[in-house]
Amino acid sequence: MSNNYDNWERLVEAVIRREQLWQMFHDQSPSDSSITSDISFNFQVLDGPFDFSSPGGSSQYQKLPPPAIKNSQKKENYVKQEVSGMVFFQNFSPVFDLEDMLRSSGKFLGKGTFGSAYMSSMDNGITVMVKSLNEVNISKKKFRNRMEVIGNIRHDNVCALRAYYFSKYEKPMVYDHYSNGSVSAMLHGKTGKNRDPLDWEMRLRIAVGAARGIAHIHKQSGGKLVHGNIKSSNIFLNSQKYGCVSDLGLASMIPSPIMRNAGYHAPEVKNTRNVSQASDVYSFGILLLELLTRKSPLHDIGGDEAVDLVKLVNSVNGKEQTANVFDVELLKDRNVEEQMVKMLETGMSCVAKTPRRRPNMAQVVKMIEDISMMNTRNGLQPKLVFIGGLNPDFDLEDMLRASLEVLGRGIFGTSYKATLENGSTIVVKRLREVIVTSIEFQQQMEVIGRLRNESVATLMAYYFSRAEKLMVYDYYGAGSLSSMLHGKIGENKISLDWDTRLRIAGGAARGIAHIHTQVGQHLVHGNVKASNIFLTTQGYGCVSDVGLATLVGTNLVLDSRSSGYLAPEVTDTEKLSQASDVYSFGVVLLELFTGKPSILSEDKDKAIQLVSWVTSVVHEDWTVAVFDTELLRYPNMEEAMVKFLQIALHCVKRVPEHRPKMSEVVRMLEDISGTNSEA
Repeated sequence: MSNNYDNWERLVEAVIRREQLWQMFHDQSPSDSSITSDISFNFQVLDGPFDFSSPGGSSQYQKLPPPAIKNSQKKENYVKQEVSGMVFFQNFSPVFDLEDMLRSSGKFLGKGTFGSAYMSSMDNGITVMVKSLNEVNISKKKFRNRMEVIGNIRHDNVCALRAYYFSKYEKPMVYDHYSNGSVSAMLHGKTGKNRDPLDWEMRLRIAVGAARGIAHIHKQSGGKLVHGNIKSSNIFLNSQKYGCVSDLGLASMIPSPIMRNAGYHAPEVKNTRNVSQASDVYSFGILLLELLTRKSPLHDIGGDEAVDLVKLVNSVNGKEQTANVFDVELLKDRNVEEQMVKMLETGMSCVAKTPRRRPNMAQVVKMIEDISMMNTRNGLQPKLVFIGGLNPDFDLEDMLRASLEVLGRGIFGTSYKATLENGSTIVVKRLREVIVTSIEFQQQMEVIGRLRNESVATLMAYYFSRAEKLMVYDYYGAGSLSSMLHGKIGENKISLDWDTRLRIAGGAARGIAHIHTQVGQHLVHGNVKASNIFLTTQGYGCVSDVGLATLVGTNLVLDSRSSGYLAPEVTDTEKLSQASDVYSFGVVLLELFTGKPSILSEDKDKAIQLVSWVTSVVHEDWTVAVFDTELLRYPNMEEAMVKFLQIALHCVKRVPEHRPKMSEVVRMLEDISGTNSEA
């Protein structure tokens, strides 16, 4: 963290005093987060200004009753003793400072489970949301530790915490402001004001975005982090109009009894101390039911009676009246009814009464993405853009009518095997979390499409829209190198002899070396790993997923299961390079040599990297122990295998400058196989 700003307490005290005035002049405090009231952080209220220049002055209290004066003076005296400053998180360069915030105008957004929210609009046009937490009985150390966890989560579908402040009485948190308001306001706001006509595509984008955000949260802190307060009022729309999750991690820090959020809580949750990832899934299931029905979690059916939304859906589910639960606006489009039914099934699986019967969020993401793919097939408009003057014997309509089979889900999206009606087979890669303009996307596709090399997977075509980005490749029937080496015996895993491994290594090396010669010798692959290497019809390695790391961003690579392939400097600097490609390829060579995955799991579930294991074994002169047992059948090849191992270890040197260029790696591998580049 950096950029500590002193005197934040002046803003804190302004917020305190404003809220006291608000409560004093209103019989009831607003309870709906969608209720707003104009305020200003430098205004005059009832002719009594907030005097920021003299926080100890008496004029600021003249309009408050004696108990409020005493309470405010007590808090202000404490703030004078403890000036911690405003703390901004790394990777966030603020274009405003404390004085900008003090001069800003604002709006009271309402009270939530954990505190009050304010919108702060500054003179430079920047708008942020300030959340002032309720009384929190927590030490400064624990609070800062929790802020570190929350603030360092970077994901397009998780609202970013920008800054925070700690004092005994007030703990404000600063977030980005989302001008579209919450999903709750969109669904349940008053007609003609906040309530918007939400079509099926928009509801799908809200669902898939929020699911991705929660799934990312659940991967943090060793896979143990819990949100704890998932509800439609905590879901917003990001710049790409996908769902974005807010209020992360506050439930575990601020335990409180279940009150008006009871409709979202799983049956096993008695208070927020008992929330879990399984209860997050339940709450997300309620969100899906809200999106489908446009009814609140506790649905008012008249009088003082309210029916739980899950019970309401269950009462018609299975009675051939499923359509009766859907929002009437959605029923206008009969083309999406099948998708809505599948979404309803997904939601009901999430709200299973027994936690163990609920899917995890990663599984939920897959279910919703598959539903979204159905929508893509129904709603895409022509046209496919074919690369390099190709004249294929299919078009978009043929592709949408094709039978699909999920091949796998990677860090950049889901790949489908599409069998066309004419009998040909292609691979359709559906990208996710790509936030680029159409021009940027087109330019990158043109770069990838020009990589005409037998050792680089050919990009045939692409499609771009605001909602969907598709890439079409040739299909490689043998599967990936990862499945060959590490798949289940009798299914994907096959026995690879020494010559085949050499051909795979040589072909993949030539592919990456060719990539490195493009764009003025500056192009980077960025995600070299065994699951992105396939076999050509001649049995040589062929590299796929070129350039997507540059397009999508490094964060996805860093957060993925590909960490065993990442060079040390990438983890530190978050920058990919051709040298880091060489490191990743060195890991692939070690996989080919040892038959082991890039990350090993040993006793006590302690994971160690393949590079570390091989290095330690070789250092102890137990070289034979690193051989894949299948390679021991070729005793006459031992010298060649040792050279192969030396090349791999040369590639994974810790210092980037000590690694060879990919062109040098190609020559070394060809020397082993007895071939040359001309041959």
